Amino acid sequence: MAVRRTGFVRARKAAGFTQESFAEVMHVDRSTVARWEQGTREPLPYQRPKLAGLLKISMTALDELLHSEKESVAVKQHENSPAVVLPAPRVVHAELLTQYEALTSTYRQIDYQAGSVAVYEQTVSQLDRLAGLADNVPSSHYQRFALVLGDTAQLAAWLAIDHQDYGAARRYASLALSSAQEGEDAQLHAYVLGIMSYIHLHAGRGPDALRLLLAALHLAENPRFSIGQVLHSWLSEAVGEAYALAGDHRAGAAALAEAERLFDGVDRTDVPAWLGFYNGAEHIMRLKGRCLVRLRDGAAAVTALEEAVQALPVHYVRERSGTLIDLAIARLMPSRTGRTSAVEPEVAATAALEAWELAVQTGSGRNQRRVRELLPQLRPYRQLGAVRTLLEVAP
Repeated sequence: MAVRRTGFVRARKAAGFTQESFAEVMHVDRSTVARWEQGTREPLPYQRPKLAGLLKISMTALDELLHSEKESVAVKQHENSPAVVLPAPRVVHAELLTQYEALTSTYRQIDYQAGSVAVYEQTVSQLDRLAGLADNVPSSHYQRFALVLGDTAQLAAWLAIDHQDYGAARRYASLALSSAQEGEDAQLHAYVLGIMSYIHLHAGRGPDALRLLLAALHLAENPRFSIGQVLHSWLSEAVGEAYALAGDHRAGAAALAEAERLFDGVDRTDVPAWLGFYNGAEHIMRLKGRCLVRLRDGAAAVTALEEAVQALPVHYVRERSGTLIDLAIARLMPSRTGRTSAVEPEVAATAALEAWELAVQTGSGRNQRRVRELLPQLRPYRQLGAVRTLLEVAP
């Protein structure tokens, strides 16, 4: 009887490979890798040394990964002793997957309302529990299981980004990407590529972010995958940011306009749970404002961001904090004619002060860092009350 080789799957993911990339370097079809992992096919003898090398393990360890699961569930019998039957593993059923889906949705909502610090540990723990169930999932539920795992992993990646733990974010995003591929969900696949691009965007690496985003757009624009306009719009906005960071402001503005055009056609009843934060006009304005900041269009950014701040639901505390920071940055931008009179340091400091309080409340290390990065621009205006207060509370 075929037994899923969970250890082999984990080793492949730990080495940073998706099924597709692993198949590419092994010069086999992806379905071959899937059959190795499902236990329905054995790697050929000449393939094993390369397998071990890619997984960074010994040949002996590889042999154990390929056969340990079968041995662990076998009935063991000794000549002079009665048969010993190991207890059957708990089978993952549909109701359990429904509960895990609900938990992930709950953690997502708590993150919106209380910040990542409130759910980061629980989300990672859930991810570990789900990964541990992989060998107990029947074939009839495995595709759904992969997508539950992928959703939890992408949420963990976002939370890690908020904690500025970018190494962990890459690991979780890699797991989410692999899970999306195994679950054959091109939409989640494209979304995770977008998450990975934000690691580069936060580091100011526009070209690296753009490379991932263009790959995601390639999926979004392929009619075979029927990817919804909401995801296409979100990706286009991120492309605008990436082009701005890469120095191509014309392409950035065009991508932003495309994001708005696509958003106008979004059916808000057909938005994936993991993209729920992008299903309202306030969110397109929030991200539009951020993109305009990247494009150095301060006046337009202020208009968009002020509209977003007014419209954002009060429970979107982390998004509100980030939007206020973007608004403060826009308020500190000189006009395009270079007149310093356009700079509004006290208004900027007031926005940054509220953003700081929310960042502390939610434990957002990234937003706290972003407020601190504004302080050098504000210090020349320390005589202003709001600036003086901000300098005192955000040292």
